[in-house]
Amino acid sequence: MIQHRILAEKVKSALARAGLPIAATLDGALSSGVFVEIVDDERLPPELLLKWRVHPILREHFLEVAADRLQGDPVVREMKHAERAMNTAIIAILEFSGFSARVLEDERVGEILVGESGRSGAAG
Repeated sequence: MIQHRILAEKVKSALARAGLPIAATLDGALSSGVFVEIVDDERLPPELLLKWRVHPILREHFLEVAADRLQGDPVVREMKHAERAMNTAIIAILEFSGFSARVLEDERVGEILVGESGRSGAAG
């Protein structure tokens, strides 16, 4: 639906104005930055899922580390730290811009659920 695409463009615009890169492709190996995905283009009110994508070099390392070594790997810790820090920044930017945003803890842990806020803000 058009409302979902409009929300996605407003969110991308708010993040870009703050200087954050927007991931341009579906493939995480090809782009880094904030990836914006429409949750369900039939459900209202519209909602988005955002995921911070680290640089492909960090992502590639994460995919190469054995599962039993993930917790202790310094590069994986760096990637997770960057993800948490960027999620905090993304939420702060979006809330200031008048959107609602929160980190999910379910099967999409680490992703940010974004919607339109009931309050009027700086979004435009």
